[in-house]
Amino acid sequence: MAVHTRQSTLVNAVQKESEDFIQLANSSEDEEDEEEQDAAVTSSSNNNSHKRKADDGAEGDSEGQGGVYEKCYNGQPVPPWLMGMARLGKGKNPDISEMINEEVSKFVDYISPTPEEHQMRVWVIERMQRVLNNMKMISVTPVAKCFGSFETRMYLPTSDIDMTIMLFREGSTKVAASYQTKEAIRRYLFTLARELKRAGFCSKCEVIAHARVPIIKTHEMVTGIAVDISINADSGVQSAGVQRSFSERVYPHSLRAIVLAIKQFLAQRSMNEVYTGGMGSYAITLLAVSMLQKHPRLQSGGLDIPKNLGVLLIEFFELYGKRFNYDKCCVSVLEKGHYLDKRSKGFLNHAQPYLLSVEDPCDRTNDVTKGTFGITRIRQTFGGAYDLISNAIFAYHQTRKFGEPMNDSLKWLATHSNDDGSSSATSVPSKKRLKALDGKAKNKKGGGPSVFNDDPYAPVSFLSSILSVDRSVIASRAKLVKTFYQGSLQKILGVEYQPKLTNLLPSAPANAAVTETEGGASAQEKINKMDFDFVRASKPVCPSVRSDPVLISDDDDEDGEYKGGVIEIEDDDDA
Repeated sequence: MAVHTRQSTLVNAVQKESEDFIQLANSSEDEEDEEEQDAAVTSSSNNNSHKRKADDGAEGDSEGQGGVYEKCYNGQPVPPWLMGMARLGKGKNPDISEMINEEVSKFVDYISPTPEEHQMRVWVIERMQRVLNNMKMISVTPVAKCFGSFETRMYLPTSDIDMTIMLFREGSTKVAASYQTKEAIRRYLFTLARELKRAGFCSKCEVIAHARVPIIKTHEMVTGIAVDISINADSGVQSAGVQRSFSERVYPHSLRAIVLAIKQFLAQRSMNEVYTGGMGSYAITLLAVSMLQKHPRLQSGGLDIPKNLGVLLIEFFELYGKRFNYDKCCVSVLEKGHYLDKRSKGFLNHAQPYLLSVEDPCDRTNDVTKGTFGITRIRQTFGGAYDLISNAIFAYHQTRKFGEPMNDSLKWLATHSNDDGSSSATSVPSKKRLKALDGKAKNKKGGGPSVFNDDPYAPVSFLSSILSVDRSVIASRAKLVKTFYQGSLQKILGVEYQPKLTNLLPSAPANAAVTETEGGASAQEKINKMDFDFVRASKPVCPSVRSDPVLISDDDDEDGEYKGGVIEIEDDDDA
């Protein structure tokens, strides 16, 4: 069985990752903790600043360089998206914009779901549809439709699946009249939650019945993937179509990369959920599109977008963190993009004039970000991200010219990170404090060697100043890929996969067999490109789904009656 290349990357990197949560407010750590951390960083850096692990069978990404680097140029851990690589860019003194552009591409390649991860989500949707098919509804045809980031292919590995169940009138594409009221939808949610449990789709369902849009929140049992289920919410399907149009037709080589980086930036800071005041995927996409539409060099045709992804990402943080007028302007992406007056548009909230306003291109009367009440914190975080990544660039530029940053603040920021290489800096100490820390480190180490590596091909990461991928994310991805190859979900659905291997060596057979050994992947596996061809069985076998259909009607609300608050339907025999 051949295992996808990135599966090995995920599994191997588990031991190297640690959790990261960067706040851009003032640090609350006391002086003693800072001193211990500074001493630990100095000690680690002195021992590893010039160390590389030999690898006779590999060649570095840069010219004439072999082996695998353990540390970046500033003595900090290599982030997972640059693991096993030398410094990006061509030659000994590459252009910094070229380096950060390549790093954004490497990050997107790393964070994008693998074919196995994506197929598991497809099968989760298929399993949901089979549960719906087993619920024999009178004159109603339930259809599971996805929207949100999964439908637009701009989702993170840890993102949930946003799904709506369209209850169509039998033989029609119109919603059944008996399921057009909120009360009927709530009753159906409880019925569906019970059936999902009985079918083995999940072990627990959380029914949020009295929300503006009633939903079920649950996790599929085999994969652990989170699923949010709404009823007859076709507006989400329309917005997904808008996002796909922009990402696949208008900006096919740039929008997805920018949106994924921003989504990860917000997700690791818990600012990506709208119900907690965060910013959702739809709003992020519209903001990125607006920036690209209004960019003066793009309007004049003087900027090659695919070669400037890093610069555009930085400019996004600058625009919405430091420049945009939140009090007066409303973002619109219609008619090639423009800014509207919030008051004239009717989106001005007099009690909270600082809120962000984004016109919904699917419904011009809808403000997409009216629920993002945490925009002040998000705005500050965007501005802080611009400062951090700019400082990381300046620090590397000065190191390349002078051997280390000439500015004490830049030096401090460049050498303070978490175990995964992401910046741990939350604020820059005062000059007095910097001088005290620097003198204390020199006294403890006797003025040891600089932490900055003079190897011109040592890895350089600018994105790690604002982005990280923690150990729990890597472990969950590795677990999902492992579940894929165990075939648990395939057995439930009665499907099988048959990987077709395309050999890249002309001297070898076209479909040479590749096996997995105890010592790891074979040499043949490394030179084969996998092209999965998923074949569905003609007669699916679903052992976890009841064979007898469930008859439901509008009055089927037994033991699921809403009593107020959030309803959690637990495992029990009487449900």
